[in-house]
Amino acid sequence: MKSNHHLIIAMLAMIFQFLNLEAQSVDSLPLYTGKIPYNLPGIKLAENSYINENGHYLVTNVSEPELYVYLPAPEKATGASVIICPGGGYWVLAIRHEGHDFAKWFQERGIAAFVLKYRLPEPQIVSSREVPLLDAQRALEVVRSNASSWHINPDKVGIMGFSAGGHLAAWTSTQPLSSSRPNFTILVYPVIQMSGENVHSGSRDRILGVNPTEAEAASHDPVANVHENTPPAFLVHAADDPAVPIRNSINYYEQLLEHQVPASLFTIPFGGHGFGMNAAGVSWLPALEAWLQWMHYIP
Repeated sequence: MKSNHHLIIAMLAMIFQFLNLEAQSVDSLPLYTGKIPYNLPGIKLAENSYINENGHYLVTNVSEPELYVYLPAPEKATGASVIICPGGGYWVLAIRHEGHDFAKWFQERGIAAFVLKYRLPEPQIVSSREVPLLDAQRALEVVRSNASSWHINPDKVGIMGFSAGGHLAAWTSTQPLSSSRPNFTILVYPVIQMSGENVHSGSRDRILGVNPTEAEAASHDPVANVHENTPPAFLVHAADDPAVPIRNSINYYEQLLEHQVPASLFTIPFGGHGFGMNAAGVSWLPALEAWLQWMHYIP
C-alpha cells in the first residue's frame, strides 16, 4: 500500500511538471516564414509531447521548428548568446532538462539563450535527413540578424548541444563556411563519432541510415572535419557514460588541440548519461561559467 502511495505521488508530480511547462509564457518565433524546406506535403504525424518514465519532458514529430527566446534584462546583457540543441538520439527532444532549464540559467547571467526545437530525421515528415543541420544553421542566421534589437554581439553567438544535440552542435561547428558556424561551442556528453567502436548507433542510423558508406560516415563525423577555423569548445562528459563513451569527447578535444583551437574538456568520474545540470547531484556549471569568462565571452 505504501509503495502504491509513493507511486501515485510521483505520477502526480510528473503531471504537475508537465502542466507547469505547458503553462509557461515563453516568447517563441517560427524558424522559417513561408514554406519550410524539405517538409513533405500533407504531413499526418502530429507533434507530440509527453513525460517519460524518468520524468523527462520530451517532444517528437516536430514539423514546424521554433526558437524559444530567453533575453536577459538590457542592463544585465553581456552581448553573448547561446543556441541550445536538446538531445534525444534524433528521435525525440529532451527540451526541458536539456533546453529550457539551461536557457533560464544563461538568462540569469546576462546571456541571451535560444532553445531550438529542431526537426528530426523522421521520414514521414521530411524528405532529407539533413534537416537538423539546416535548422541549426537557420537558427544562427535568425539570432545574428536580430542582434541589434536583442542586444547581442553577432560575434559572440554560441551553440550548445546534449547527446545527439551535441552531435548537431559539433556538426554545425565544423562546417566550412564561417557564416554557417557559431563563434563557440558547448558540448555536453555529445555524440560525435559516426563510425568505429565508440559510435552511438541509434543517432548514426537516424542521420545516415543503417549501413552508411565510409564516405558518408566521415562527412558527418565532426572529428574528421575539425579545421583551424573550428570554433573554441567546452566539453563535459562522465567517464562512466554507458550510452555515449567518453572517447567521443576526448577525440573531438584532441582534434581541436591538434588544429590549435582553444578547448577545455571537463571530465566527471561518475554521472552516467543525460544528467543535465547535475552529475551525481553535483553541478558542473561553475566550470562552464569560468570557461566563458576565460574566453572573454562574458565579463
